[in-house]
Amino acid sequence: MPAIVMEVKTAERHPNASALHVYGMEAPGFERLQIIANAEELYAVGDRVAVALVDSILKDGTKIKPTKLRGLLSYGLALEQVTQPVGHDLSATYCQQSVATIVSLQKWPSIELLSNVRRSLNLLGIAPKVTYRAKVKLDGTNAGVQICSDGRVAAQSRTQVITPKNDNMGFAHWVSQNLECFTQMVGNEHITLFGEWCGKGIQKRTSISQIDRKIFVLFAMQLGGVEGIPSRLIVDPDEIAQRVPQHPDIFVLPFWGEPIVLDFGHPEQVAAAIARINQVVASIEQTDPWVQDTFGKAGLGEGLVLYVEALEPDTLPLAFSDLMFKAKGEKHQVVKTRQPVQIDPEVAKNIDEFVQLFITPARLEQGLSVACNGQLDMQQMGAFLKWLVTDVQKESAAELEASQLTWKAVNKAVMNAGRSWYREQVEFQSFS
Repeated sequence: MPAIVMEVKTAERHPNASALHVYGMEAPGFERLQIIANAEELYAVGDRVAVALVDSILKDGTKIKPTKLRGLLSYGLALEQVTQPVGHDLSATYCQQSVATIVSLQKWPSIELLSNVRRSLNLLGIAPKVTYRAKVKLDGTNAGVQICSDGRVAAQSRTQVITPKNDNMGFAHWVSQNLECFTQMVGNEHITLFGEWCGKGIQKRTSISQIDRKIFVLFAMQLGGVEGIPSRLIVDPDEIAQRVPQHPDIFVLPFWGEPIVLDFGHPEQVAAAIARINQVVASIEQTDPWVQDTFGKAGLGEGLVLYVEALEPDTLPLAFSDLMFKAKGEKHQVVKTRQPVQIDPEVAKNIDEFVQLFITPARLEQGLSVACNGQLDMQQMGAFLKWLVTDVQKESAAELEASQLTWKAVNKAVMNAGRSWYREQVEFQSFS
């Protein structure tokens, strides 16, 4: 509920307390409210007063509830006399704002392995020259903030719009506590900030979990994407930093290392570049350089994401996001590849090998986090299996083709492997 300008219709001294006054206040669309206030600021009939209604939360955290004062109920809090017209909403001035819920999810593109990118290029019969810039991949949970042109702010996970009551690792609650930071970005365009919600209590494996708080680390920004307006993805760290207000818990992830060129028409050049990327990923898995430089914490890193910086030819029947790819270290691989980055897909000799290839601990743990918010519960197993099957099917086209298998042939085996793992985790939890 908001804070509203109301008109004083009646003003009387409290019958049981000389230091209190009882007011009857009205505004269009509201029944007359009884408001009790102390005598420090007296109001007269006809005055316009800012009133915080029941269930509103003031910026200092005060929650407004019906309150009995010396035998009479007060249904709101008189804040001060104002000059705005009766009925004017003053929530932005006095109250904590809540995150919006009625917005469409703005999806972060699915980032594939390089072998899948190459397969797509081969199917189209094209071999572009692509210049990439790398960013360190942080181990957390995918998160986003939408800033609508009408001033609304919404929080989202990878799969849905979230609120403090239906949250993902506390991210929506954090956004609701920092709305003023995001409303500074309101303009003519719809903005979506994509990032990783990471740090203390989010994950346990990597060095970013050693820091003393949770942080929102931005890796991309989208402009548009709603009401038929085409979207434009921004990944340049400097451009993102120029648009985002400074905040102690918001970071913009920088590019890491020098540009990397993959000329898909020249296999030897691609092979040499891949070898260099794999060396970098191996180094990052030993120590995440961004976390060490930013927070002084040394430890396990996850890998890299390669973003498109330039393209020759500059017009292709693919979006830049279709050309991006990820390169994870061995401990974070969702596909058991021989190298973090390789141009050719792995070949499974049979269905069992295919399952071993794709049903990895990293993928299973990711599914638990994304589909079940990290909570093991048999009632959530259906959601977990749905996510797992969808994720494997989406990422396995190149491997299925190379292995001469079909999704129909492996679907049941993938689901059974996921079901067995989930049940084992639930049983282990019940005994621990």
